[in-house]
Formats: sequence, structure tokens, C-alpha cells
Amino acid sequence: MAAKAKRHLLCQVADLPTGSARAFTPAPDLSLFAVRTSEQVHVYRNRCPHAGFELNWLPDRFLDRSGQYIHCQVHGALFSIESGACIAGPCTGAHLEAIPVVEDQGALFVTLEAKPDPKESVSS
Repeated sequence: MAAKAKRHLLCQVADLPTGSARAFTPAPDLSLFAVRTSEQVHVYRNRCPHAGFELNWLPDRFLDRSGQYIHCQVHGALFSIESGACIAGPCTGAHLEAIPVVEDQGALFVTLEAKPDPKESVSS
């Protein structure tokens, strides 16, 4: 059986102020974070493309001191908020994994593929 997509609430838009970032775990073993700019909200998987570590050491600390870039706390790489592209550090040219986000009635949602339930497997 094909896995079904499931919509997950991240937060109310008002709970993510402009210029801030916040971590979310909308499903087991899935760590995401959102960054809100004056133009839009960007959501990425919380995983450095260089070393596979989560980007933050402290809760909700994803941005550099200037607030203009996403900052990997492990090795100092900087990423564009808008594109997720690594612009400085050992992974230059790599990208964070973007997750599409939808704003609906003042809330932020992501739609993720559900993992197939092994009990629903059909044997031939």
C-alpha cells in the first residue's frame, strides 16, 4: 500500500516572530526548524549537509549573531535563509533540505509522507 501524506501543525504564525527561528518535531525521528523573515517562513530539516548533525546546540538557536544567516553550531557553516544554500564553511555549495510550508488560517503546516505501516503490507 502506498504511504499517505499527513498534514502536521507546526505552530501559530504569531508564535514565530519575524527574525526568529524555532525547532519542531512533527513526527518521530524528524527534526525541522522554521525561520521567519519579513517576507515569508522557510522550513528546513534540522540536519547539516556536511556532517549530518543537528544545526543547533541550544534550543531554537539557528541564526548567526546578525540574524541574516542560518548558522551550523558544529562547524560554523553559514546558510542562506531564503534558499538553504551553504555560502561559507566546509559545505559550500550544498543545501539544507527545504520542507514546503503552508500558512492556513493563521497557522503553519507541513505535509509529510507517512511511513508505511508494516501490518498493512500485502504479501504476494
